[in-house]
Amino acid sequence: MRERTSASSVEPRFDAVGIGLNSVDLLCVVERHPAFNTKGPLLEVSRQGGGQAATAMAALARLGLRTAYIGAVGDDAEGAFSVASLREEGVNVDGVALQPGRASQFAVILVQRGGPPEERGGRTILWRREAALGPGEVREDIVRAARILHVDGHNIEAELRAAAWAKEEGVPVSFDAERVLPGTEELVRRADYLVGSEDFPAALTGEKSLEEALRAIRRMGPRVAAATLGERGALAFDGEAFHRSPAFRVEAVDTTGAGDVFHAGFVFGVLQGYPLPRTLRFANALAAMSCRKLGGRAALPRMAEVEEFLRRAGPLPA
Repeated sequence: MRERTSASSVEPRFDAVGIGLNSVDLLCVVERHPAFNTKGPLLEVSRQGGGQAATAMAALARLGLRTAYIGAVGDDAEGAFSVASLREEGVNVDGVALQPGRASQFAVILVQRGGPPEERGGRTILWRREAALGPGEVREDIVRAARILHVDGHNIEAELRAAAWAKEEGVPVSFDAERVLPGTEELVRRADYLVGSEDFPAALTGEKSLEEALRAIRRMGPRVAAATLGERGALAFDGEAFHRSPAFRVEAVDTTGAGDVFHAGFVFGVLQGYPLPRTLRFANALAAMSCRKLGGRAALPRMAEVEEFLRRAGPLPA
């Protein structure tokens, strides 16, 4: 990864700082997703912390890295729970902005247990959010004290300001790109590593071919442009070659948060200086392992578990 600028006077306190969503997820397991205007039993219920950037920082903390989360919560029970869930994982939450009178993000997630194999673990998410991080609420000292900044595109103005500080400091920026909003294109230009959802590259560039869309994104500035492809793994372009990395097969209980955890694995690989194929493989492994329990954080692995998982999977394909 790119080194911090020699002019920097800030000593890195954190390996990764994440800015974006946090959530309280109420996970409800059902046999099949319900049809309209019907009733049915809940097989299992669990309340957990969630959110894209927040879950990525929790996953990195489980791997032994120093992480911090910057985001916004309301002065409600959900906000307190969300912050506590991160603190329990060892994530620094000094940069969380408390917004009185606003509702924290809350999501009801229906997870399907039955049906054909390709549908098991699939989920439907219903969410509510009022609290949103403003540019004036971003802690500059925390951003500048990172080795890498990770953003998820849901607080664009705040993330643009943070990315500008990161650039000044020589801190690379990782972007979990899911949707196109006003300002998204500028955030793409400030990113060093962009990993989008499968539909994001086409939505941003207008290119129907995924390969051409990734080429176009890389021309906008990122060193690596990539997309997650669900059960088909991930595809990345580094300016010279495309790297396709297949997903790992596991008995999926719940796919909630798998994408967030993939981004954590990608950031980990960048920080470790892994070659791109190894980074993608590590990220796919981490995402697959996270699907083995209910919720986005319940199955987050420790480093020794990931190493054993990869050892059993064998070496990288030639």
